[in-house]
Amino acid sequence: MTSRDFTDYIHHIGDRTGLFLAVAAHTGAHRTLYPGSYLDLTPSYALPDVTYLDSDPRARKAFADPATAVGLAGLHRHYPQDPEITFIPGDYTRTLRELHAAEWDLAISLYAGPVSEHVARCLGPGGWLLANNSHADAGLAHLNPAYRLAAAIHHRSGRYRLTADDLGRYFLPKEPPHPTREQLHATGRGTAYIHPATAYLFQHVPLGPRSG
Repeated sequence: MTSRDFTDYIHHIGDRTGLFLAVAAHTGAHRTLYPGSYLDLTPSYALPDVTYLDSDPRARKAFADPATAVGLAGLHRHYPQDPEITFIPGDYTRTLRELHAAEWDLAISLYAGPVSEHVARCLGPGGWLLANNSHADAGLAHLNPAYRLAAAIHHRSGRYRLTADDLGRYFLPKEPPHPTREQLHATGRGTAYIHPATAYLFQHVPLGPRSG
């Protein structure tokens, strides 16, 4: 496969470089983990070291020659160093368990299911999770004590705006009460919120050892 496989896909879904630039500026993240990435290479336009994970054979084929992805990212990068790109094939519910713990600064969950529940162990203390509410993952992260909402991200007129103000207004359902974790898993659908955002940025809060 060629770089066009990446660029055609990015054109199809819309270029998310602005999203990742906003997240990079806020977090200062260096090492990034992207489970369920498929062919979305745009994190490597904004972030210098990205590990991609996907089970789809087309993603495995596209990333088979690392020089293709590195070369394309190098043309679009917004940082001075050469891109570092790693691809791990397989189902992230399995492959994430096999990775070293606490080694990444940022994890990305976009349209890929309950990534938040599997990736927390890979984030270092104070690490970050970028999630949208596709497949209810932002809602799952909201309910998870391992994460704290740090910012909401809005997309208007082609620009991404990150805000850390008035965070209490987010995750208020239009029809209370908020679904439980079990209910979100059962439906696999995001909750309709009074004040929705395009995506949410959570900070990882490692849970201490249980007493007793």
